Amino acid sequence: MIKKLSAIIIALVFIVTAYSASLADAVSELTEYKPTQAELSAYDRMWQYSTDEDRYYMDSAVKARAVGLSLKEFKFFARVVEGEGKFCETDITDKVLIACVVINRTNCSRWPTWTISKTLRRENQFLAVNQETHECYFSRTLDSEWAVVLAYRLIDSYSIDCHMVYYNSTGFGGYSSCYADYINCSYCGGNYFSCIDCDCEHCSNYCRIYDPEWSMDAVEMISPRYERPIGRIEKADIVYLGRN
Repeated sequence: MIKKLSAIIIALVFIVTAYSASLADAVSELTEYKPTQAELSAYDRMWQYSTDEDRYYMDSAVKARAVGLSLKEFKFFARVVEGEGKFCETDITDKVLIACVVINRTNCSRWPTWTISKTLRRENQFLAVNQETHECYFSRTLDSEWAVVLAYRLIDSYSIDCHMVYYNSTGFGGYSSCYADYINCSYCGGNYFSCIDCDCEHCSNYCRIYDPEWSMDAVEMISPRYERPIGRIEKADIVYLGRN
């Protein structure tokens, strides 16, 4: 009887906690400033008639609009990418691929999260996200914001493998044999990325365009470089945009 009561109490605590977190998210969404239609139209025109170099420096709200995220979610995404990614003077490949992993997980049915924020807050997945508060205390940068923009471009244009849903910073010694070594970004002290086989509806449809003959055995090492529009920068030149 005592064990049953304990189990019921634990279950109730879990439900209340989950409900409170959902309620807090909902309140936060309601209180977030929503741009007017005139502002959104101005963002669209600004983006359409600019070069990537200009877009790199644009306000976060304009970039968020360009990728279809709320400003709050875009900023949170960029902070996590900054915290998880490694700085490289020549390019931002590591951060771009981290952003791709997050978007791939959000799109894939085997990751029941459905939104970028829920994907990033999934338990024990991203070291840059505090497991108790579910917040990220890294500052976002121009690099990490642009990495998010590039990641959406790659995925929307079917230019990156939708099966790339894992990465770590130590290599593949701890991974099981079902994982394939997709790309080694350790040239800048970055992460190692890997693919898994998935035949959910999204991944199957994506692969029909990306690579109709895709198979786990055919995954190959590649060496892409995704560059910032302003070229090479030194670490001292990183522009930090804040933790909010």
